[in-house]
Amino acid sequence: MFKNLSDRTSSILYVVLVASVAASTASFAGGLVLAISPLLVTALMMFVVTRDGYRAEGWRRLGITRLGLRWWPVALAATAGVSVTAAGMTVVLGFSQIAAPTAAALQDLLSLCITGTVLAFAEEVGWRGYLQPRVVPWLGEKFAYLGIGVVWVIWHLMYILFTPFYHADGDRWIVLTLFSATVIAFSFLFGQLRTLSGSVWPVVLAHVAHNVAFAWIGSAIVLTNQTVLVNEYLAGDTGLFVLLGTIATVMAIAAPTRGARPVARNDEGKGARKAASLHRSHRG
Repeated sequence: MFKNLSDRTSSILYVVLVASVAASTASFAGGLVLAISPLLVTALMMFVVTRDGYRAEGWRRLGITRLGLRWWPVALAATAGVSVTAAGMTVVLGFSQIAAPTAAALQDLLSLCITGTVLAFAEEVGWRGYLQPRVVPWLGEKFAYLGIGVVWVIWHLMYILFTPFYHADGDRWIVLTLFSATVIAFSFLFGQLRTLSGSVWPVVLAHVAHNVAFAWIGSAIVLTNQTVLVNEYLAGDTGLFVLLGTIATVMAIAAPTRGARPVARNDEGKGARKAASLHRSHRG
């Protein structure tokens, strides 16, 4: 166990460990271990590799000690709102039609909300909770969002390429191009929410809202006989309309906050300065 690791060292080690776990477990238990690997590696880093889990500062840096309620409506609008709009566009263009949800569909919605919350937390406590505050100090915000987005894409690709359960339909190159671009756009969106709120909870909510909205709308509300076009290329998880809507949302959030120094950033800056001081004293 290391008493202190620099942010650079701990973030690189985190990425290597998550990628290793994901690559070795992608086809195990339907990908469940891969799905929770960011949480598992966060626990490993905090309690075994370092002593962060035994200090209040370690938990504060995860962003779980504050709710960030002000940003919850933004999180919902930026994800569920975009998914609803994307699905609506396919209806307007005549590629799909709206149907009333059945009683079984409403039960599915409840199930999605419960399981979606657990899985979203398992991801975001790692990507935006543990990793982002350790990458921003040495890469800067924009490159941190980009770098984490690329890692996030690679992590997902292990599930897409090694199993038949995720994005298996449609032209492989079209799907992977749209998927990669949209995931990176989400990395910027979620990164902004984490930085501006100082909390991981708006990001968890955004992740849940996106997953529940696209999955439930696509199976219970919007019906089509052109499933690949509607659910892979245009709407669904990472279709073109979702990509464009997410980019627009990122730009809309960035415009009024550019140059601003909210409390969340000041807190993160304190953590960064403290980490830099520790790094100079204890080279990782």
